[in-house]
Amino acid sequence: MTTPRGRLFARLAGTVVLLAAVWSPGQAALAQQAPTDASAAGTALEEIVVTGSRISLPNMTSTSPIQVVTAKDIQVSGRLDVSDVLMQLPQNFNNSFSDFNNRTSGLTTAGGLATADLRGLGPQRTLVLVNGRRLGAADPNTANPNPAPDLDQIPTALVDRVDVVTGGASSVYGSDAIAGVINFVLKRNFEGVQVDAQAGQNWHQQHSTFSDQLQTAAGYTPETGSIRDGGNKSASVVMGSSIAEGKGNVTAYFSYLRTDPVPSGNRDFGGCQLNAASNAAGNYDAAFCSGSSNSNLFNINGTRYGVLGNQFVPWNTVPTTPPAIFNAQPYIYNGRDDLRYNAGFLAHVDVQDYFKPYAEFAYMNDRTDQQIAPSALFRNANPLDPTGAGNYYINCSNPLLSAQQAGLLCTPAQIAADAASPGSVSIPVEIGRRNIEGGGRESFYEHTNYRAVLGSKGSLGAAWTYDAYGQYYYTTFYNANRQYLNFQAITNALQVTKDANGNPVCISGPPCVPYNIFKDGGVTADQLAYLYLNGTAYGSTTQRTIHADLTGDLGRYGVRSPWASNGLSVNVGYEHRSEFWAYDPDSGEESGLLSGFGGAAAPIHKGYGVDEGFVELGGAIVEDAPGIKSLVFDTGFRHSDYSTVGGADTGKFEVQYQPVQDLRLRASWQRAIRAPNLIELYNPATIGQIASGDDPCAPNEYTGVIAASLQQCQRTGVTAAQYNSGSIPQGSANQLSQKVSGNTQLKPERGTSVSVGATLSPQSLPNLVASVDYWRIELKDQITAIPPGLLLQGCLNTGDPFFCSRIVRNPANGGLVGSTVAGGGYIDQTVLNIGGIKTDGVDVQGSYRLPLAGAGALTFALNGSMLLSSVTTPYPGSPSYDCAGLFGALCQTVNPRWRHALRMTWAAPADVDVSLTWRFIGPVSLDNNSQNPLLLGRTFVNQNTGGPAIDYFNAHIPGYSYLDLSAVWNVTKGFSVRAGINNLLDKDPPLVTSEITAGGANNTFEAYDTLGRQAFVAFTARF
Repeated sequence: MTTPRGRLFARLAGTVVLLAAVWSPGQAALAQQAPTDASAAGTALEEIVVTGSRISLPNMTSTSPIQVVTAKDIQVSGRLDVSDVLMQLPQNFNNSFSDFNNRTSGLTTAGGLATADLRGLGPQRTLVLVNGRRLGAADPNTANPNPAPDLDQIPTALVDRVDVVTGGASSVYGSDAIAGVINFVLKRNFEGVQVDAQAGQNWHQQHSTFSDQLQTAAGYTPETGSIRDGGNKSASVVMGSSIAEGKGNVTAYFSYLRTDPVPSGNRDFGGCQLNAASNAAGNYDAAFCSGSSNSNLFNINGTRYGVLGNQFVPWNTVPTTPPAIFNAQPYIYNGRDDLRYNAGFLAHVDVQDYFKPYAEFAYMNDRTDQQIAPSALFRNANPLDPTGAGNYYINCSNPLLSAQQAGLLCTPAQIAADAASPGSVSIPVEIGRRNIEGGGRESFYEHTNYRAVLGSKGSLGAAWTYDAYGQYYYTTFYNANRQYLNFQAITNALQVTKDANGNPVCISGPPCVPYNIFKDGGVTADQLAYLYLNGTAYGSTTQRTIHADLTGDLGRYGVRSPWASNGLSVNVGYEHRSEFWAYDPDSGEESGLLSGFGGAAAPIHKGYGVDEGFVELGGAIVEDAPGIKSLVFDTGFRHSDYSTVGGADTGKFEVQYQPVQDLRLRASWQRAIRAPNLIELYNPATIGQIASGDDPCAPNEYTGVIAASLQQCQRTGVTAAQYNSGSIPQGSANQLSQKVSGNTQLKPERGTSVSVGATLSPQSLPNLVASVDYWRIELKDQITAIPPGLLLQGCLNTGDPFFCSRIVRNPANGGLVGSTVAGGGYIDQTVLNIGGIKTDGVDVQGSYRLPLAGAGALTFALNGSMLLSSVTTPYPGSPSYDCAGLFGALCQTVNPRWRHALRMTWAAPADVDVSLTWRFIGPVSLDNNSQNPLLLGRTFVNQNTGGPAIDYFNAHIPGYSYLDLSAVWNVTKGFSVRAGINNLLDKDPPLVTSEITAGGANNTFEAYDTLGRQAFVAFTARF
């Protein structure tokens, strides 16, 4: 019987034979006519390895669009995180709904890491490498829908350059490279000692008059004046030395980073949550400071009350403590608290030509805190309500109730009956009560990462070289969620009677402490100590890789094109990779009893293995012929056999044509895959929250209007009684409940990328280098869920079971704010191979150096990207929508047609470099206002007609420009200082309302600068 591994090698062998046969007819003649090595030809050749290929070819440059970030670029930027550096690339996106960085929304359940997202296709479709070797997923948290490598583990002090190749590269590196590859190339022959230190902080002047007016109108006090916060500091040491009489090197490093948190409320534009306001026509043309009604609300028999003193008063009619509407923004971190250590070494030695061992070791420990608003008795969220409505039960003779409160809650007979048998008569109450006494919830994340590589490379004769290594990659994860109220403790603490001394005690007995939310100042520390249930989780990700590849110069055997002097090169290899993820939430997180945690956490213990074989062939077709300076090709094939999803093939064909010395034309075609990750395959079904906007069948929290008709809502599972009573609970903070679940029937995603471009380096302008590239990426069988807004609107408008079967109403109250799978009240977001994306654009790069007689030189460097289209097909056979030039809840992030970074550097005679960078994000329009029927009105519903509404307030974000200024002074050969200010003009980000941003975001998108000016000063000393 043929094994999968046997089939893999059989396919590779056949491919090698086929590729070799293409060139075999002229081998004998070539062997006689051409020299067999470069020296015999009298040609000086430079062997160059570019990211995206394993073959070194003379004078080879990348055949795919590539951007390079140098160590100097990182230093000049003043940015301490690699993720912030990459965000300056217009090819990299920042999606608040799926990406992670230091300013990820505080309401995101997973966190504590940073990811990259090329072309906006999701971080799970960007492959991250270190020295050409892949990094594994850094987070086993099953609440993270897009696990990807954590960029925090990259030691910035040791980075020599970063190669960013956009477009598929799976045939070279394997799965996950659909959007492209980011390869961090580290310094490997460092000599001496280098000490680097930097300190900085944010410096912002509050000047959002519009936001200030809204806050004042809402009764808040806006921030004024100037503020300095978010202090940060870093230090690193790099030490290197030659060994074995110069035949090798050992380089070691250590770095430290500390960043202070920045609460959203520290910025006037983030002082309150903004919501869109409708006008008389039912459209939206204004904004107002809103908040959460989970603050001081008691819904008794359909009438809302708040507590004032020890009385129930009509809700939102007089000031109360807590207030009727709670402003969460001052509690939510806009920039996280972070402490990080990185350490490691790289070593290599040339023992013999055939034995050149090398080793790498890297360690990271990152600890970060994220704060969000206090926990609460959230409305309709109690999973212990036996009716499924999510209410809380108060016994009628509860001694904490005043006579007025008890009279509104219960009849005299009910009070008497319960007094005779405490706990026998209880009334379900919809309660939204914020824990202002305890303060904000805290989520603590700790990631510890280890990466070890041991390998060897060398020559096997004159024609062959090899590279073989083993890599072990291991990440441990710890998460602690503190100051969360416990639903079970809440249930106990609302059932109260008196002891023999007349003191209030819990009916359930000790250790329960009665919870007095019926009186101003009634909540005490001992009550909260009982109510809290901290949740913790431990986890790990493990990746083991065994890799071996062999590269041959076939020119040594006379295998070359009849029209070229240099022979072909071939690379063939094998890689085995295994991954295992373990995630173990404690009983608190797994129980679903943490109030405000977003549902129960799901454990996972799963793994997979993959065997891969690959081959690559490349070389010159024509050299130094009339009209053809060089014509080079590169082709490759890879077969991957997964233990989970079976086999998959990837391939590439690239060609580069140089008609003259000044010009190179290039084109590439690549087929890539992404195998489903372990969470997508095996994640147990859980209930969480999703930023999906309002439930159109529930009364709007502020206007009380139900947007959809009875007939429409019945299609989604609402009963006439529920609709007519207006009692269906609305989601809080534009969030509804979702069921997320893995799917073992998934198959790999398939991506096809094409690029055509040119590079120009005219001899008449020797200081100019430029390139332009058209690229297109098509993704099929995308692993995704149908967007919740499309599901809701599709069911409302058509009643199609395809949509409606995924809307699971809570049978008790008709809501979509459930807490358990069995209880209903959610939108089914189980992942399927159901979506498709087509995106294309043009990248433009260029640099020019202009000498200034006696005054140094000016250097200009441009990196720009034009997005031509970004078309999504949500499910097979559905219409599509194009997000190019749009932003919003469905298009999610900001998708400008044009983005660029243009840097001008003056190299002054006194060893001073001054750089001014212009970052530009092009204008975008709101997706909700598009005439595409899949987008029109998907976020905003007309409050009068129930049809699509136009949002004039959020309709357009103009182009945004930022200026960054920095300077470097090389005081001596071994000592330099640098300083700078990013966002020099302290430009505020654009304001948008919470309906279209991720929950907890400070009224903007993370694609824009949200911290104001960022000043830094640093030095580098080398010995």
